[in-house]
Amino acid sequence: MGECGSRNHVGRIVRAEIWTVEPAGFPKPRPAVVVSINPINDLCPDVLLVPLTTRPGPLRVAISDPAEATGLKEASYAKCESVGPVHKSRLKARIGCVSRPNLRKIEEGLKRVLGLS
Repeated sequence: MGECGSRNHVGRIVRAEIWTVEPAGFPKPRPAVVVSINPINDLCPDVLLVPLTTRPGPLRVAISDPAEATGLKEASYAKCESVGPVHKSRLKARIGCVSRPNLRKIEEGLKRVLGLS
């Protein structure tokens, strides 16, 4: 499991968790991975998310964890090019978690997108 594992307390949003999110302007909730660090998640009204999609792309990272862990119904990719803040009120349900290796791949994807590598 990623950092979220069994340490999550009811109501707490934890790095590496996958949540369904109600994005502005979209009719249905979409899955996204929490990438902000836990102190920010605990103290701030917003969290940083990377949305997930079923479409591969050059800046997207494949999520290779099993569906039992992620809660995802289809093969999915982290849209590292679309990282951004979302108010916690838009998070609807925790559906799963990415493993530490997949979280590291997402971090590498974010470094590429942000020019940090």
